[in-house]
Amino acid sequence: MKQTITSLIVFFCCTMLQAKERIVELPAFNAWSSTSIEVQKIVLNDTATIVYIDAFYRPNNWIKIAKDSYLQADGKQYKILSGIGMELDKEIWMPESGTYSFQMIFPPLPENTATVDFSEGDFEGSFSIWGIHLDGKPAYSPLAGKKNPKEAPVLETPELKTGIATLKGHIAGFIPEMKLQGATWTYNPVTGDVDENKIIVDKNGDFTLEIPLNHISVVNVSASFMQVPVYLKPGETTSVEINFPEICRAQSKLQKDKPSLGEKYYFSGALAALNNEACNSPLRYLPVNINSQEEYEQMFKDVAGMNIDQYKQYWLDRREKGIKELDKYPEISDAYRKILLINADIETSTQLMGYYVLEYAYRRANNIPRDSAAVGFVQPVITAGYYDFIPRLVPNDPIGLYASNYSYILRSLQYANISGQPTPEGAKEAPDNTADLAKLMGTDKGILFDLIASQKLARPIQEFKPLTDEELAQAGKISPVIKEVLTTMNDKLKQTIEENKKKSGYTVDRVNIADIPAEELFNAITTPYRGKVVFVDFWATWCGPCRMAMEQSEPVKKEFEGKEVVFLYLAAENSPKGAWEQMIPDIKGDHYRVTSDQWDYWGKKFGIQGVPSYMVLAKDGTPVHFQVGFMGVNRMKEMIEEQLKK
Repeated sequence: MKQTITSLIVFFCCTMLQAKERIVELPAFNAWSSTSIEVQKIVLNDTATIVYIDAFYRPNNWIKIAKDSYLQADGKQYKILSGIGMELDKEIWMPESGTYSFQMIFPPLPENTATVDFSEGDFEGSFSIWGIHLDGKPAYSPLAGKKNPKEAPVLETPELKTGIATLKGHIAGFIPEMKLQGATWTYNPVTGDVDENKIIVDKNGDFTLEIPLNHISVVNVSASFMQVPVYLKPGETTSVEINFPEICRAQSKLQKDKPSLGEKYYFSGALAALNNEACNSPLRYLPVNINSQEEYEQMFKDVAGMNIDQYKQYWLDRREKGIKELDKYPEISDAYRKILLINADIETSTQLMGYYVLEYAYRRANNIPRDSAAVGFVQPVITAGYYDFIPRLVPNDPIGLYASNYSYILRSLQYANISGQPTPEGAKEAPDNTADLAKLMGTDKGILFDLIASQKLARPIQEFKPLTDEELAQAGKISPVIKEVLTTMNDKLKQTIEENKKKSGYTVDRVNIADIPAEELFNAITTPYRGKVVFVDFWATWCGPCRMAMEQSEPVKKEFEGKEVVFLYLAAENSPKGAWEQMIPDIKGDHYRVTSDQWDYWGKKFGIQGVPSYMVLAKDGTPVHFQVGFMGVNRMKEMIEEQLKK
């Protein structure tokens, strides 16, 4: 009897202990800041809250969890205690699988906690997951179950017309802690530029963008809450409700099979039917397009060792295979189908124009660095017949303006050796091929030729050389709209040049570099800065990411004003001198523009494989860090501060 009672007591105690532990498998969540980490399960008991994480990231790259990370529930924070399978504030290097699992240990949460937020803190690139459900309920969306009207879009023919297109948005499920932001970019075929705009989200989750356009255009939106091309019309307003919880659920590897929370986007206003279909369609692009690093890697493997004819056939076959993908989607409207086909044709043409990738792929396959001869590689011989795809795939029709890459292919056409004849020896740039292109297309008229002519006129302005009245009159002969656009650009440039004359805070060529050998130049430039930390930015005037990084880093530079820090900007002569001279007044620091030979020497010595690239020099001039691509403002600040303390 005594033994029976003892057994019952032990059983009762074990049951009580088990009751105090709660396990939530694959908890739903409302929103997140990154797709890199997901909650696999959460174990809650009286002593700790254990969060099981699956990380998904590029192999051989790292993530880390900040030591100040916390859970937040009902307004109270519970700071992280430790990790299992990772060390706080230390890099976790992703294996070849691209998946890694670890645990985060937090203090216990109150027993009846229904939802909890995870955050690393308020800094750039921090991980946050909001509304993690401990109550077993699905994610919450105010738009759950809402439907878009079933309205087939009509494809309007774009016409050149300047005006402001307005995009208004509301992010459903938004909370101020998300601090969301983003940007848009539009490829401008009139100028050949990429026009960028910031998205500023207010405390209510609303934003308004006013974007100057020259025709119906595709505006690429890049933000955690919206990663889609949107079609906008000059002079008109388009509005969108964004189902952020559904977007996050669909992105999730662990939650994607759970029930939908509604459609992702709900458009109204100008071009609403087209945007509702394009942005909610499971088919954004035909498989011709390369949309991930993994796809690029596979393409390089595919084409390595091909000759030019095989390379051409590879992309034409890929196009045909991509078009067949449309058969799987009979519900797609005729209008959207046409856009998908145009994009596939432009993408195919873009890749065929970029046959230089053959050498790059060969080098990768044979581990040949860029500064060594590509032994065994046979340079492709391009004949006139190679370009017979252009009349078939590149539209000389305003409908081509629905393709986001139409501007890019127009620029590529200007430099193509369509005749197949060798470039004259000593020529600094490709000869004018307009006549050859006209012969190939069977005409010298149409939107394609108008926009190429416009881009050629815009190029001097982009290089900070104002157009003459005669050149502006020439633009007027192409189109009144093109003349209006170029005149506005020209007037703005003249104003900028005058304003730059009054600016200070930058210096040019402190050291006379003309007669210094390439192998001695970097030391000659940096020696005067001994005793100071030097942050070196290798950049180019035509590099969009360079300019974006400079803009982001401006607050960091201001923090170090008056301290022993130098910001050194180095460009090569492939940055046009006029453009360089007019851009640097807005870039506080010391500037040099070096020859191609000097730059090439640095490229081999330091491993500069692209711009922007960055280097940090210690106070004694020793390089302590180098990388290609911007490291982010927080890491930039950390590296400078580390060297200042030494």
